[in-house]
Parts: sequence; structure tokens; C-alpha cells
Amino acid sequence: MIRVRVPATSANLGPGFDTLGLALSLYLQVDIEWSDQNIIEFAGEGAQGNKSLPERNLVWQAADRVIQTAGHRWAVKLRIYNEIPMGKGLGSSAAAIVAGLTAANELLGKPLPQEQVLALAVEMEGHPDNVVPAFMGGLTTAMVDNKQVYYQKVRLPDEIGVVIVVPEFELPTGISRSVLPQQIDLNATVSNLQRACFLLASLHNRDFSNLDKAMDDQIYQPLRKQFIPGFDQVMKAAKSQGALGTALSGAGPSILAFCTASEQNRVAQAMQEAFSAAGVRSRRFSLQIDNKGTEILTDLNE
Repeated sequence: MIRVRVPATSANLGPGFDTLGLALSLYLQVDIEWSDQNIIEFAGEGAQGNKSLPERNLVWQAADRVIQTAGHRWAVKLRIYNEIPMGKGLGSSAAAIVAGLTAANELLGKPLPQEQVLALAVEMEGHPDNVVPAFMGGLTTAMVDNKQVYYQKVRLPDEIGVVIVVPEFELPTGISRSVLPQQIDLNATVSNLQRACFLLASLHNRDFSNLDKAMDDQIYQPLRKQFIPGFDQVMKAAKSQGALGTALSGAGPSILAFCTASEQNRVAQAMQEAFSAAGVRSRRFSLQIDNKGTEILTDLNE
């Protein structure tokens, strides 16, 4: 049996659309072993959605992709425990893909090199911003050129914590992406490029004094916030309690705030109260940055 653990991720961080991603301390755990038939046991977040059926389970689809790519047709048993809220902008699909690909590749004895597994994950997900930090941990920036994935990882300082507040409604990525423009204003594009570069340099240099400005996306958040009641009030509440910077988490509807560990509870409570004032139920998570990425926790084949 192989056990794999993959972190949740938050993409974009404001201006870094489809390139920046951050791994967080919420996890998807998958156990995989050979079986005489395909069996899926699913518990945790999303378990009520018939994820025990292979055709509805992204972990199984990813595992099967590796098994077929390696030239096999064997069945597997999957035991899945998921902590990552689904459809909330926290990389649940990327985690499922990475977990399935990695678990199956390990079970087969690693017939595919990591570069090929990563490329398969990006192909299945469609973009690298969640997939790469799910694999590598930390803060990553990634690009794709001729179907090859290139990335750099930044290890963030230990004093930085993350608050995630998750509204109790789903915002499918397809809907969130449907409002994005096909053409982008040059000034807004330049502004986002400036902010994305400034954000990376600030985090690398441990200078948090202007993170709020660096995370102020000029293109995508103004269009997506229409789907999130209380968005502006939640962002304002976080900053009023000492958040260093705030952003929509991925395609939303979750909202992320960087803050010091001592301020996490205060920031999280203020954000949740702001959602409540807008008539939105929510959950709050005070998290750490996961710098390990995907881990192989158990290999009982040896």
C-alpha cells in the first residue's frame, strides 16, 4: 500500500493570475493498493457527492491515467480522506489530480519521471498555478512552454501565517472564469505585472510593509467579486485587524489574508463577522504555509 498526502493550494495571490500559487496546511490523503476490482472509499470534505464512483472521482481518473500510460490495465483500491473544501478556490481538483498521479506512479514503481507526472497534472488541470505548489510546497511561480512546465519555489518566512475564510456556497471555476475579458487594458496589465514582481520580491526579502498594495489585483478580482456578497467588507475587515495583504483565493469564493501568527485569530474572526453581516455563512481556517508539498507517507510494498 502507498499513502500520499497533498496540500491545499491558493492561486493567484492577487496579481499572479495562473502563475503564482501557495501550498497550505490542509490536506488530501490517499491510500492506494492493487485490487481485483476498482474500489473507492471516500471520507471528509465532499464525501456526500458520490465521489465513490470512479467516473465522478478525480483521484481515480488521475491514477488510471498513470496506469494506462505505463501500459497496465490493473484495478486499484483507493481510500481517500479529504480536508480541503471543494469548489472554494483552494485547489481541491489540483490536489486530487496530483494525489492520484503520484500514488499510482509510486505503486507501479515510478515508471514515469517526476517531470512527466507534473506535465500530466498540468494537462489535466489546465494551468500550473495550483498543481506546482501542490507538488512542491511553498510559494511557487510557474510557466508552460511547449507543454513543458518550468517553475521556481520561494520558501516563505516562518513568521507569516495565512487565514482562509470559506463562504458556504460554491463558485465553480467555470463560472468565475466566464467573466474574464479576452482583451486586457495595457495600463491594468502593466499594473499587475508590477505588483506580481513586487509581491515576490517583498516576500523573499521579508519586507511586508506594502503587501496590501502588491496584492491589489487590477484585472480579475474586480470582475469576480460580483459573485461574492460582502467581498469588499471582508477585505476591509481583515486589513483593519492587521492583515498584511488580502486576495481572492484562486477563482473564489474563499478569501485569503496574510498575517503574523499572533494576529491570525483576530483577523479570521473579523473576516467571518463581515461575511455574516452580508448574510453569508462561512468557516474560517488559521493555517501555516506547507513547504513540503506532496509527501509519500507510507510504502508497505518494501
